[in-house]
Amino acid sequence: MCMEIAQIKQDLENFQCPKWQQLPDFDVYMDQVIFFINDRLSPLFFLEDKADKVITSNMVNNYVKNSIVHPPIKKHYKQYHLAYLIAVCILKKCYSLTEIQTMIEIVRRLEPDDITSSIATIYNSFSDCFDHYLHQVLQFGMIKQEFQPEHMNDETQLMISVIKTVVYKMFTELEILTFENAEA
Repeated sequence: MCMEIAQIKQDLENFQCPKWQQLPDFDVYMDQVIFFINDRLSPLFFLEDKADKVITSNMVNNYVKNSIVHPPIKKHYKQYHLAYLIAVCILKKCYSLTEIQTMIEIVRRLEPDDITSSIATIYNSFSDCFDHYLHQVLQFGMIKQEFQPEHMNDETQLMISVIKTVVYKMFTELEILTFENAEA
């Protein structure tokens, strides 16, 4: 089990949240969405049984039904669908779907007419912020340097607070796992 914990730590240290440019820039089907997200985010869900998925088609359908994610266009998902779904998967480590829906509604109010470039910018900021805090906390056990976004406003401050919460929860889970295995 100690080797497993070392592998978990290494996987987390090497983790990079997918950037907008790394998301498929062509339409994808549900099974491709599921595969992509499960493949990229699996290191973050180290407490889950390996048979469990980070996301399933039922989850995606539920997020669409509850207006957390826009519906697919003719059964095709676009980059912005994947961006929202990745954010939802990360946030659900700490937050209820109702809370996530409220946060997404706040972000949607910020979107100008050019929705794609706006979502790309916001998503990359989310991704960069998540990576920044994850690696800070894993390396030092705390945040030594704050994330410096391009534009600081109330919404950005909310994003930073939300991400810190998720990262500290993951760090706490890893620490508990480490202590439990040290005692075994």
